[in-house]
Amino acid sequence: MIDQLTAEVASRIDAISASLTSQERTDDTVRFLRDMKASPAASIKQAPQAAQRALAKTRNPDIGMAELVRVVEEDPTLGQALLRYANSAYYSTGSTVVSLRHAAQRVGASGVHNVVLGVMLEGMLCRPGGEYQKMVIQVRDHLVRTAPIARAIGRGFGLIPDECFSLALLHDAGKLIVFDVIGALRHETRRDVNVQKSVVSRVLKELHEPLGGIAVLHWGLGDSVAAAISTHHRNPVPTEANRMSEVLFIAERAEHSLSGVIPREVAAWWEQGAISGDAARVEELISAYSESELAA
Repeated sequence: MIDQLTAEVASRIDAISASLTSQERTDDTVRFLRDMKASPAASIKQAPQAAQRALAKTRNPDIGMAELVRVVEEDPTLGQALLRYANSAYYSTGSTVVSLRHAAQRVGASGVHNVVLGVMLEGMLCRPGGEYQKMVIQVRDHLVRTAPIARAIGRGFGLIPDECFSLALLHDAGKLIVFDVIGALRHETRRDVNVQKSVVSRVLKELHEPLGGIAVLHWGLGDSVAAAISTHHRNPVPTEANRMSEVLFIAERAEHSLSGVIPREVAAWWEQGAISGDAARVEELISAYSESELAA
């Protein structure tokens, strides 16, 4: 699957290169696209060792609670993030947990898994400089807002809510990889890079799905996660049914709707993405989530 996605990245870069105007075709742009095409996997950040160990263990269905707690205790950042997650509105039972053991018991292995992914996401944020830095923060904020929406509507697709959260938390990870390449070029040249925003916008749009699929495969999250992330815009619609891709498609549009970017037109989304779930049920779940956010 990595070979397939890598070939797709190369093909899309060739199409972008062919479409560049004379003003867009700067030396930095040519080098940027060449670096993206040469080895997209080389630009993917690896998680810290503690996070990698934690990620592997949280994906083990046989892990015991004591071992899960020991994994989190190895890294203070993971511990702090777990306590925040366990005391969030979704998991809150009216009392605050202050121990890692109680926090892990409250959220379970899937919740700890999401905490690890959240820490990984923060570690992926780079500093490409200039106007791109604001775009990095916008991507991060979109991921953080989309994840709880995906969790809220997951049952409408017959999926496990926490698995939907983790998918949505990483669905645009490919965009962060693009900014990493820009940041690396800036570091090498020791100046802001001369790549026009129009080019970066096209690269983000065209490459983030396959790049995201490559990234999650490198992180060991499996083919099914990679397939969902690499097709979450559903254009074209995947040839094989993929409920995880569907929930990402709807959750992303719901986030844009709740942020005031687009109107809430669930029936239209259903048609656009060729969605197979229960539209009425999902619309109810989106409304319930929206009301809970307003009440918070």
